[in-house]
Amino acid sequence: MHTSTTTADELWAAVETFDAEAAEVAIARLLWDVPLSGAVTGVVLPFLREVGDRWEAGTLSVAHEHFVTDMLRRTLSALAAVPPQQVLDDASAPSPVVLLACPPGERHDLVLLCVALMLRERGVRARFLGADTPIPAILAAARVTGAAAVVLAATRPTAFTAHASSLRRLAQDCALYAAGRGADDQAVAEIGAAPLPDDPVRAVVFLVGALMGLTDSW
Repeated sequence: MHTSTTTADELWAAVETFDAEAAEVAIARLLWDVPLSGAVTGVVLPFLREVGDRWEAGTLSVAHEHFVTDMLRRTLSALAAVPPQQVLDDASAPSPVVLLACPPGERHDLVLLCVALMLRERGVRARFLGADTPIPAILAAARVTGAAAVVLAATRPTAFTAHASSLRRLAQDCALYAAGRGADDQAVAEIGAAPLPDDPVRAVVFLVGALMGLTDSW
């Protein structure tokens, strides 16, 4: 029987040697019989933080980071295979659509993917557009889907403020939320958005509550 510490050590040993099969077995053990929210907070986010720490310390290369990102993306997609549940009071009404994307130039989208998957778990029709999404594509997708909210995430404020005029127009049509290290007070105010909590689980709770309020007003 492997302890979680032993399994985590095996995961890192597999990452360091680019052993995809062993890495996937190890992370599957860590996530065994864990609900999505627990998997995100207890395994995925701590693992991503350690990836960042090791990269900054110079013990993890860019190639390792890409290897980990690809593995986690496959793992999270598998966790998302569970059908979503209805969370709105009126089960006959479709839940609101939420678009989630990273602005142009922003490549770090795994935490945002976690938010999208947890929203889907709660019954929200999350539409994940991913990294480096052109602003015109975000605007078009919001119109086509009739999105009730758009969530943008970035690590730099300029990823938001470089498109301030377009994002302010978007904020007039639907609720706009900004997340990530780039969502400082000045950037959020400049694009007409509302900030999300830094913790992804708290962000999901906040969004679901806001969406239920929007639904009540329809």
